[in-house]
Amino acid sequence: MTRARIQGSFRIGHQGRTYELYGDPRARQAHRVRRILASIQDDLDQGGTAYVRQILRGPVELYRLELELPDLAYQRITILDRDTLTVLLEQTSEQSLRERFTFA
Repeated sequence: MTRARIQGSFRIGHQGRTYELYGDPRARQAHRVRRILASIQDDLDQGGTAYVRQILRGPVELYRLELELPDLAYQRITILDRDTLTVLLEQTSEQSLRERFTFA
C-alpha cells in the first residue's frame, strides 16, 4: 500500500543553506571563494597534485591551476587571480607545496 501524496508538498533540497538571494553580493562572492579553496585543499589532502601557470599578465594576473587525482582519474581546472592564489598558497603547508605543486 502506498502513501497518498499531499497536494503541494515537496522536498526541500537545501534546508541547511541560508537563503542568500537578497544578501550582500560581496559576502556571497567571498563565501564562494572560500568554498572553492576548501575544495582544492581537500583534493590536495587526498593526494592530488597541482600544476600552476600564469595565463594573463594584463591589468589582472590570472593563473590556471590544474589539479589531478590519479587514483580517481580526476582532473580539475580552476582559474584564479593573484590574490586568491596567494591565499591558497598561504593555507597550504610548505611540505605540501614542495611535494604537490609544480609552477611554470
